[in-house]
Amino acid sequence: MGYQQQGRPPGFARFGFNFRLTPAVKWLLIINVGVFIIELIVGHLDGGLDLIYYDLSISFDRFFFHGEIWQPVTYMFLHDPTGISHILWNMLLLWMFGSPLEGFWRTKKFLQFYFISGIGAAAAILLAGFLIPSQRAIPTLGASGALYALLVAFGINFPNNLIYLFGIFPIKGKHLVMLFVGLGILQSVTLSATNVSISAHFGGMLMGFLLVTGTWRPSKAWSKLKLLWMKRRYKRLKRRMHVVDRDDDDSGGYLH
Repeated sequence: MGYQQQGRPPGFARFGFNFRLTPAVKWLLIINVGVFIIELIVGHLDGGLDLIYYDLSISFDRFFFHGEIWQPVTYMFLHDPTGISHILWNMLLLWMFGSPLEGFWRTKKFLQFYFISGIGAAAAILLAGFLIPSQRAIPTLGASGALYALLVAFGINFPNNLIYLFGIFPIKGKHLVMLFVGLGILQSVTLSATNVSISAHFGGMLMGFLLVTGTWRPSKAWSKLKLLWMKRRYKRLKRRMHVVDRDDDDSGGYLH
C-alpha cells in the first residue's frame, strides 16, 4: 500500500480555500459535526459527560482494565463538548489537507490512511500510558492523530505546491505543514495547553511518515537506512578528497 505521489496530478498546481470537497472528506465532516451535536445533547444528561470522556474516549485504564476495545475508533469522532474551537480547528485541517490527498489517492486509499493513522495514534496514546502511569486514567478524544498524519502526507506529496491562505497569502505546502506542525508542538509543550495529547500528535505524525514513505515494512526501512548510511559515507569520503588542478604539462588531475 503506497501513499507517495509519483507525479504531479492535474489540477493540483496550487491550493487555496476554493478546492473541491471530496466524498470521504465530506462524509467525515458530516459525521464529526453530527457526533458533536449529539455530544452537546448527551453532555447535559446525567452521566452524559462520563459516557463521552470515559467510555468512548480512549485511556489506558479503560481500554485494558475495562475491556472497552472500541475506543481506538470512537475517540476519533469525539471533540470537546465544552467548546467549539476543538472541532472547528480539526475540521479545518481535515478540509484543507484531506481533500487534495483524497483527490490524489482516491477514496479507498484515503480512508485506509485516515483510519490506520488514527488507530496508530491511539496505540501511541496507550504506549504513553504504559510508560507513564500517571497518564493512564486521562481520556483522550479528537481526530488530531489522523489529521497530523494527513499534514505529514501532504508535506511529503506536495512540498512545493502553493497554498493561498485565506485566499490571499501564498505559502508552499511544506512550509505550511511545518507551520501547522510547529504550532501543534508548541501548543503541546506550553503550560497553557496541558489538555493537548502530545502522544496523539506525535503518534499521528509518525504513522503518516511510515505509511507515506513505506518504512512500515522492515525491508523498506532497512533499505532506507542502508541508503542513508551510504550517503553519509560518501559525504565523509568526499570531504577527505579534493581535486588538484592539472598543470599544463600534466595529462590530468589527481584525487587525494
